[in-house]
Amino acid sequence: MRSNSKIKDFKFFTELQVRYEETDSMSVVYYGKYFVFFEVARTEYIKKLGFNYIDIEKNGLYFVVAESNCTYISPARFDDTIRIYTKVEYMKNSSFNFLYLITKINNIDKSETEIVRGYTVLVCVDNTNFKPKRIPEYLREAVNNFEQYAG
Repeated sequence: MRSNSKIKDFKFFTELQVRYEETDSMSVVYYGKYFVFFEVARTEYIKKLGFNYIDIEKNGLYFVVAESNCTYISPARFDDTIRIYTKVEYMKNSSFNFLYLITKINNIDKSETEIVRGYTVLVCVDNTNFKPKRIPEYLREAVNNFEQYAG
């Protein structure tokens, strides 16, 4: 992940309220839950583009996570509002990545504190034999138009 990615570099975010079940015995969000938050953000990003995973799967494709990374900066706690910024950094023939920047929203002044950075690399595969397939043009075009880059 590019370490210089700032909030202004992201065109999409989704917000969540931290639920009690997402916290551990130290009363902070359990580290593994951030990967669930990444998945929620990816799903919402795809919806923002006008698609959903169910329709993509009906067209014979899966997007499988091939790599994931999460860097923890500061904790979130029960009932915190978090904002998950999400963007596609690159698209190759059959793979692409999502970058994530998670902030915690201050309830008083609505300022944001960066708490997590991460990324996932997804591979487009045939949903019957799991062999890599080219990312569909409709999705490639939608991402390129939304992110306004060529790739």
